[in-house]
Amino acid sequence: MKNKQGNSKSPIKSSEIKRIRSKITISGDWWIGKTHVLLDMDGTLIDQPGALFHNLFAMGVLFRMRSFGSLTQLIKAAQKTKKILLSPHSFSTNEEAFFETLASELNTNRKKIERFMSKFFDSDYPFICLFLHSDPYARRLVDLLHASNRHITLATNAVFGRKEIELRLKASDLFLHDFDLVTSWDVMKTTKPNANFFDETLKKIGASPDNTVMIGNDPYYDLPAHTLGIQTLLVGNKLNLKDIVESLEENVKNNPRF
Repeated sequence: MKNKQGNSKSPIKSSEIKRIRSKITISGDWWIGKTHVLLDMDGTLIDQPGALFHNLFAMGVLFRMRSFGSLTQLIKAAQKTKKILLSPHSFSTNEEAFFETLASELNTNRKKIERFMSKFFDSDYPFICLFLHSDPYARRLVDLLHASNRHITLATNAVFGRKEIELRLKASDLFLHDFDLVTSWDVMKTTKPNANFFDETLKKIGASPDNTVMIGNDPYYDLPAHTLGIQTLLVGNKLNLKDIVESLEENVKNNPRF
C-alpha cells in the first residue's frame, strides 16, 4: 500500500534498514531518557496477519456491501477512498475522510455506510479476528512499560476505529485502556508510511524525537519514524519482543524507584 504524501517521507536506504534490522543487544541502560514509546500493532504486538486474514476481510466487506453497487463499482469506490485516506486531505479526521469519500463514490447516504460498517464490525469482524495469533511477550512488554512509568502509544495505522482495533488487540490479551493514546482514525489526520503521521503523534503526546522510541516490524510503514530522529526498533528475525522485554526487565531491576 505504497503512497506518496508530499515530501514528508525521506527515502530510506537499504543500508539503513539492514543496520536497524541487524542483531543487536539492548542493555537496560539503553532505555535511560526514553520516556515515550510508540508501539505498532500488526506484526509487532500481534503476529503479522497473513493473506487469509486480509482476504477474509476484503471478501466479507465486498459480499456484505453488494446492495450498494456492483463488484466493479465497489472496488473502484474502495480504491478512491483508500487513495484519499492515505494522502493529504482537508477532512478533520481520517474517519471523516473515509465515510464522506466512500458515501460520495457510491452515491449513497453516509449514515447508511456508517450503519453497515457498524453491523459488519459487530457480526463478521470478530470471527475474522479469530485467525490472528498472539505474541507471547506482548502483554509483558506493555506491563513493563507501565511499571517503568513510560507513556505508551499504540501507533497503529490510523485507518480503523477504536472498536476494530481492540478486537485485534485481544489476540495478545491487550486492550485499549493499556495505552495512553491510540492512533485510531477518529483522532488522526495522517497515516503511515508518511513521516507526518509520526510528527502528528509526537505533538499529541507532547514528546520529542530524542526521548521517544518506535517499536515496529515493517521498514516501509514504521521506519519513517527514524527520519524524524526517533530511535526505531524493528522486530523480525534478528530482534524480537523477547529481546526488548529482557532489556526492559534489566532497566526496571536497576531502577527500583519505578
